[in-house]
Amino acid sequence: MDLPMFYDEAEEWSNALLLYDAALKEVNTKLEILNNEFKLAHQYNPIEHITSRMKTPQSIAKKLRHNEKELTVENIVKYVNDVAGIRIICSFTSDIYRIADLISKQSDIKVLKVKDYIMCPKGNGYTSYHMIISIPVFLSDRTVETKVEIQIRTIAMDFWASLEHKIYYKFEGNAPEHISKELKECADIAAYLDQKMLTLNEEIKSFSKDRVEGYHEEVTSSYRSVVAESFGAVIEEEEVKTSVEIIQSTVEEEQTSDVEGSSKKKGSTKSGKKRMLFGLRA
Repeated sequence: MDLPMFYDEAEEWSNALLLYDAALKEVNTKLEILNNEFKLAHQYNPIEHITSRMKTPQSIAKKLRHNEKELTVENIVKYVNDVAGIRIICSFTSDIYRIADLISKQSDIKVLKVKDYIMCPKGNGYTSYHMIISIPVFLSDRTVETKVEIQIRTIAMDFWASLEHKIYYKFEGNAPEHISKELKECADIAAYLDQKMLTLNEEIKSFSKDRVEGYHEEVTSSYRSVVAESFGAVIEEEEVKTSVEIIQSTVEEEQTSDVEGSSKKKGSTKSGKKRMLFGLRA
């Protein structure tokens, strides 16, 4: 990733990229461990998927120009907080705050800034939870605190943001008014869907183990009643075992009887043949 900067800063920029790349790997590993632990402890994984990226040179230069800063490595490190970025996609809104809390509790992570666009959405309808953190990158001769931006959002939020991003670039930031209005309406629908799914999930979770077991017994009882009405009676397991044992015993007796009868018949046929051969009668 090259930037149009002075030649004497090329090595400095390469070192900065090394730090940002290492920071992304460290945060990714932490998130993967947290997700695996959550699956083991709660049989549930709050993270659907994770993506990471390095900001493009064009975006970095554009941001510095917007802030009226010269394009230098020092200014990039100081003023561009999202050179290294990670996006976490969750199932429910409640997962967002849970993950943010778990990240902030990591002993080697410092939370530098938080922007909660869920509680305070942007004017265009954008919702997400942003964290700027710093994490230590351990090199051979020093340790460097490196910034990473973390965006946490639901599947619905991510779907809307992806569509809005494409439209924004299509119209170079000047979308027609009716399209902007419809995008805002879509954002409201996505927010409603998130809230509806969260409510449904909380209701499902509220079912205690006892209630689930009671429901299971009720369904089993209902099923037995249906079977009884259909066939006249329900055979209990013990009765089934007894019946099977009786049938097996009867079958074994019949097989023994058949074998003995077959032997007698065979003997009778043989001796008959002998009588015929030798012309003797019994």
